[in-house]
Amino acid sequence: MTDLLEPGVDPDAALKALEAAVGMVQAVDLDGLSPKEELALVGRLEKLRRRLDHGTDRTVAHLDASAAFSLDGHKTAKGALKAIGRLSGSEAHGRVRTSRALPRLPLVEAAYARGEIPTEHVRAMARTVSNPRVAEWVADADPIFAHHATVLGYDDFVAALRQWEALADADGADQSAERCHERRNASLQENSIDGSFRLEANHGGLQGAVMAEIFERFETAELYADWAAAREVHGEDARVEHLDRTPAQRRADAMFRIFCRAAAADGCSPEPLVNIVVDLETFEDELRRSAGVDVRVDPNEVLDDRRCHTLDGTQIRPAEAVAAALVGHVRRVVVDSAGTVIDLGRRQRLFTGSARDAAFLQALLRGPGGLGCLWPGCDGRGRNLQVDHRDPACRGGPTNTDNSDAYCGFHNRTKEHGFRPVRDPDGTWTIHRPGDDGPITPAV
Repeated sequence: MTDLLEPGVDPDAALKALEAAVGMVQAVDLDGLSPKEELALVGRLEKLRRRLDHGTDRTVAHLDASAAFSLDGHKTAKGALKAIGRLSGSEAHGRVRTSRALPRLPLVEAAYARGEIPTEHVRAMARTVSNPRVAEWVADADPIFAHHATVLGYDDFVAALRQWEALADADGADQSAERCHERRNASLQENSIDGSFRLEANHGGLQGAVMAEIFERFETAELYADWAAAREVHGEDARVEHLDRTPAQRRADAMFRIFCRAAAADGCSPEPLVNIVVDLETFEDELRRSAGVDVRVDPNEVLDDRRCHTLDGTQIRPAEAVAAALVGHVRRVVVDSAGTVIDLGRRQRLFTGSARDAAFLQALLRGPGGLGCLWPGCDGRGRNLQVDHRDPACRGGPTNTDNSDAYCGFHNRTKEHGFRPVRDPDGTWTIHRPGDDGPITPAV
């Protein structure tokens, strides 16, 4: 692993200096900082925390190799970490696995040591490269992983890793998905003590995606009902704290409504609308596999061009996408070399129908993690997002896919208070504060 210390550095002196520096940071008067200074401090501390995590992983790697843990009677480095740090077994295992993976990814490790890659990203990479069936592809993946890990958020990065692993180990991915489907189960059991009921279920990817789409729609209906009730009492002053139910209660009531709706149905089983986005090459490769052709692809060459998932990022096996296409509907979407969906030419003020669908697809092409709110750090995802103009129509912004994006309701309203989304030359997006105050605090 990367040796950051110059020869002859006294570790005791280095740790004492670090302890003193940490003490100074802990004594900072946070109340005396401006909002901009406080946000900048969060970023600097996060970067330093990553560097310290790298130092910890570096030490674990040496402990694992030197077997110094045997001095205290421990069998493994993991056991020593559990004892000394009072860690869970999963955390100790994750650190050891990371320490063993980093030498195989020197560019990733160098960026991690500089604090440019979040620790969670590194842990996720370690899980992926520990799969022995992807070993032949790991060395060439190093620059790709390093680049993606320095620019993508966690959800998008993990989605990219899963896609890479599925490409590198297609048979393993298929077997895993088939096992998940075969192990599907559901139960509704009464608690004999208090009379409550507990519902549990496990499903494979495609079934789960369909159910998630239905559940999300019912949950949204419950949320709208709460807001309507709150506005009847408080008018336009209604706030979240005025809602009658908690999110957990709304989810429970949404599940109850699904059961009631099913019981009242006439026996028909209408298929819910679930969009699966798959590129042409992936679709054709799966067709060839279905015909018995041995198809192998280099995941390091095609990672950024391949996708097969629902709008909210749920990964679907290409075989399931092909099967769904046989009984469902197929829509052809043409994009240019920059990944921009063609303008459908709908000249209307609001995004509806096919123009809205094209705008959703445009937003989907931003990253591998599925359809999400453009605002950094927002968890808003799926079809409940709102499509709106990037440059407002009141300032001459056209109603087309190139001037559209998806936002959650909160950030769609926030955008109207002077915040501006700006596309950088490299295709990434930044949100600029109102006036000339510059972009919001950047990711580190």
